[in-house]
Amino acid sequence: MSTSGKGSKPAKPGSAQDRRDRAAAARAAQEAADKRRDRLIKIIGSIAVLVVVGLIIGGALLGRNSGGESASTAVPTPDPTAAAPAGVETTGDFAYAVPYGTGSASAPTLSIWEDFQCPACGAVEEANGAHIQELAKAGTVRLYYRPTAFLDANLVSKNQAAGAPISSHRAIAAWGCAIDAGKTAEFHNLVYANQPAEEGTGFTEAQLLEFGKQAGIEGDAYTTFESCVKDGTYMGWAANSYKAFNDAAIPGTPAAFLNGTEIGSDVLADAAKLDALIAEAAKK
Repeated sequence: MSTSGKGSKPAKPGSAQDRRDRAAAARAAQEAADKRRDRLIKIIGSIAVLVVVGLIIGGALLGRNSGGESASTAVPTPDPTAAAPAGVETTGDFAYAVPYGTGSASAPTLSIWEDFQCPACGAVEEANGAHIQELAKAGTVRLYYRPTAFLDANLVSKNQAAGAPISSHRAIAAWGCAIDAGKTAEFHNLVYANQPAEEGTGFTEAQLLEFGKQAGIEGDAYTTFESCVKDGTYMGWAANSYKAFNDAAIPGTPAAFLNGTEIGSDVLADAAKLDALIAEAAKK
């Protein structure tokens, strides 16, 4: 017999079928409640995870912007009014350069742009740095060291990973502190002599302070040097010299100029070639 179009009869109250129907309905209701509870737990859990992640990120950013990163590790901004080390001019053709030696106004001028993290600069220093300083001390040339920090931008990730951010800027600033202590050449030479084997490792603050000791800075002078380095006293000078480097469109380091004419690194690194070129310049 066809039952199409007709509904099933409801179970009689109290019957076995009625009890089964009620039990099935209760189970369905419980399952629906369990699913709602599970969804709610997952939602709450997701929100909690997002909140925790947000707090971690926010805390990291706050730490980096409010004390997690000290002034000595923040990239400095050029400031014409910033303090400069003793003897360093802040205007003119050799603004922010470090004069060295006893050359008279009539002696040829040798200026050298260099970055303390630059391996090529280190190679020149190893090959002929001592001779260049002897020429300056003898008055044969008027020597100007021109510090720059262009490699900080190139090596930012490696410097950070090594725990020595903006190493070029910080090394320049520390050198300024050593210049004040009368250890211009000593500190300069120690930084190059201790260049890391791998470019980008950089120099930690502890290393720069140790270079000061090795340079012969002692007693009250060392206390002043230490404060100068930790306070970043000459970071502005480092930034100003780097800006002068960029303004002059110097493509890289080392970059040497004899009486304003660029000379190759091969000449700068060769005592005989450099002597000959300086002697020729002195006749003009």
